[in-house]
Amino acid sequence: MALDLPVPDHIVIGSGKLFFNRLLDDGTYEGFIYLAETPGFTLNVTAENLTVDGSDGPIAERIRDIPIRIVRTSTFNCRDFSPENAALFLVGSTGSVAQSNTPVTDEAHTVNQGRFYQLGTSSTNPGGVRNVSAVTVTGAGGTPTYVAGDDYVVHAEMGMLQIVSGGGIANDTAILVDYTPATETRTRVTSHQQRPARGELKFVADNTDGPNQDVLIPHAVLAANGDLALKSREGPIEMPFTLNVQTRTGYAQVYIDGRAAV
Repeated sequence: MALDLPVPDHIVIGSGKLFFNRLLDDGTYEGFIYLAETPGFTLNVTAENLTVDGSDGPIAERIRDIPIRIVRTSTFNCRDFSPENAALFLVGSTGSVAQSNTPVTDEAHTVNQGRFYQLGTSSTNPGGVRNVSAVTVTGAGGTPTYVAGDDYVVHAEMGMLQIVSGGGIANDTAILVDYTPATETRTRVTSHQQRPARGELKFVADNTDGPNQDVLIPHAVLAANGDLALKSREGPIEMPFTLNVQTRTGYAQVYIDGRAAV
């Protein structure tokens, strides 16, 4: 007689959104942010066992296999290349660069033909200035005055100066550059040597099919896990992450909550 088995009612085609609540250095949490489009979210659970083999017979037989450790991790890719996500990936911080329209005079460069030079660089602003205007280039003593287009080309948006090959500015020439940067503010991500981001991770299910069940990890450490393909024709930029599940005092490591019927 055939067995009368129940029809499974928890077959799930999974989908949903990832949120992260960063733990700050003062012990408080800054609030959940939606991380990004994530093509997948995988929770990996690995059991480590201590094995004991017999030693008195001619062939050792396994006599004990003792579970001693459970390790929980997760992997996912973020498709939103936002400054906040870039900082999570690089292990860095976000900030802003405020640029004023104060004219700059006699900025010195020693240049070669065919090369590009960034204007406005310093130890506090290594990326230099952007969106420059009123650019003039002279020799080190103020003469001669070089000709834009013939001797140099201004790439105004990036604040870069290109020395024309075959132009009037010879190799190893000292020049002075005058320009006016635009008033603007731009974002900047800066890497640092601090520890990776820690906090709560929440997965809010929005399944293609099957009942929604949400995941909460009370203490997770985010770490980069692979390449950041800044140039590719194969797909959008994705940032791969590994999430290491750790213990938060008074909490289990992982919670999976069902949804109440409505």
